[in-house]
Amino acid sequence: MSAARPPSRPEIEAAPRRVLKQGERDKADLFVVDLGGVPTVIKDFRPKAWWVRLIGRVQIAREVGAYRRLAEISGIPRFVGRIDAHAVALEWIDGQALADASDRAENGPEKLAQLRGILDRIHAAGVVHWDLRARENLLIDRAGRLFVIDFASAVHLRPGGLLHRWLFDRLRLIDESAYLKWKGMLDAGRYTAEEQEFLERFRFWRSLWFHRRQAWRGKTGPPP
Repeated sequence: MSAARPPSRPEIEAAPRRVLKQGERDKADLFVVDLGGVPTVIKDFRPKAWWVRLIGRVQIAREVGAYRRLAEISGIPRFVGRIDAHAVALEWIDGQALADASDRAENGPEKLAQLRGILDRIHAAGVVHWDLRARENLLIDRAGRLFVIDFASAVHLRPGGLLHRWLFDRLRLIDESAYLKWKGMLDAGRYTAEEQEFLERFRFWRSLWFHRRQAWRGKTGPPP
């Protein structure tokens, strides 16, 4: 159960905290505070340089919009609230990154089915995660339940709207490629011929993306 309301800035600054991740220069800090006995995750850009705070305002706004669309969807941390323009409060999930779990491939098909269900619910709400390939963005709790986190890169379009009809099926291909990456990591069965063909096309186009500098330089093989 999460805090009933978002904490104020003075409350989070006064509360004891446990740092989860000290963000790099252009990334938010992540920490847990205890609010009346309820551990709550805070994602905060405020300590960063002014230009990072400007970028952070956009990311926080995007993430808040995604979490509001995904309210009450299982497999998503509960949105506690926006603290201010630079910070957001979320439900604390007592678990670990699935990629780091020593038994991640145990019951792999069941875990993959959980992920499929979460993705389907996210997409039905008009949201594309867009960063699910990141190893740290899929958690597993002590009960074996999966949670998708970090919607800072998410795109959300109103289902049935013009942009949704034009773009959504294309945008969600990023999430589908991530789903297949996790299928391999979870040892959840062989890829079908259709899935293998999709992955090969995706790897080709991904190798051309601007940020894939190593691929351009010929220092790596096809991206995973």
